[in-house]
Amino acid sequence: MMRPETSMEIGLWNIDHPETGSGSRRKEQRYSDVLAFLKQTDCDILILTEANAAMKLPGYTCYLSEKSPFRSKRRFYGPPNQYHQVAVYSRIPVKNIPLAEPINGVRCQLPDGYSLKEIYGNVVTLKDRWKKDSSKTQRDRLQEQVKVIQTLPQKGVLIGGDFNLKPGWNKDLHARVKQELGDKGWAWPTENRNDGVQQILHSPDLNIYVDVDQSPNRKYHPDTGLSDHPFIRIRTLYA
Repeated sequence: MMRPETSMEIGLWNIDHPETGSGSRRKEQRYSDVLAFLKQTDCDILILTEANAAMKLPGYTCYLSEKSPFRSKRRFYGPPNQYHQVAVYSRIPVKNIPLAEPINGVRCQLPDGYSLKEIYGNVVTLKDRWKKDSSKTQRDRLQEQVKVIQTLPQKGVLIGGDFNLKPGWNKDLHARVKQELGDKGWAWPTENRNDGVQQILHSPDLNIYVDVDQSPNRKYHPDTGLSDHPFIRIRTLYA
């Protein structure tokens, strides 16, 4: 186990539900390439959204949100695939804390002795249109996430997720995050990034460095990209 006073690296990436076993060579290649990319990141903790429990990373323990109820007709659901909105893979033994809204979030508590106390991975989903018995909107899903975040301690906490929100999109929802979270002390270092909708919030006591890797983003690399999102590396810096 690394010493608490050293930096810790956390990766955040929406992997867009890689599929295996469907018989599609293209999908199988993408699945293998996503897995290979994750292995070479060498992060202590990975926060993955639109995840597949079939993906095994040696040396990591996986903590999952509830099985996703949002079903796309374009996706293969046969074994071993099992789709989840959020997965946290950790080399460090963490405690998975139950949530009142368990479909779109995973909350993990680190052992004593670390400056980083908790990780919360989440999604503000747009997928309710796939669920016939749901009338929830993005506004509803954002409010659910705001309520969860408001219950988190404001010390040693890092939040990473897919908010489906970036500058120029839905100014009302952006203002809501600013008012209900930013004004309450949560730092939002990715607020003004316009190259993706993945977002990072953290408690004000943390000092972090954010690096955005566009190499796996098919928007920038249509021939080799693996997802519609960049890989974001977060390094916690301790005094």
